[in-house]
Amino acid sequence: MKGIDFSMQVLSRAMSLRLHRHSAIAGNIANADTPGYRPKAVSFEEKLQQAVESHQDVRLDAVVGKTETVDDIAPRLDGNSVSADKQMAELTENAMIYSASAEFLKRKMSMIKRVIG
Repeated sequence: MKGIDFSMQVLSRAMSLRLHRHSAIAGNIANADTPGYRPKAVSFEEKLQQAVESHQDVRLDAVVGKTETVDDIAPRLDGNSVSADKQMAELTENAMIYSASAEFLKRKMSMIKRVIG
């Protein structure tokens, strides 16, 4: 997305990372009853913040989500440690932030279109 305003690049990258997180959360929910399954979490906010503060496109493109195994709850007898309630709350929060970012990006594009033509 070279040649566009930096805030749009940040939003675009953040949305891509949120999609990665969404996939991990969806996988956790799908495996909530799978014996031995441990939930995955995707983190990226700190690295994205560092890239934004440096204001360099190259650093922004290098930000990737770090996937880690994290227990929501103490493992049950079958070894599964997914809390479906916690995962649903995280999915909802992630979707809301993604939607807000998409709306902001849409409005930014609309403003640019008005200015251009």
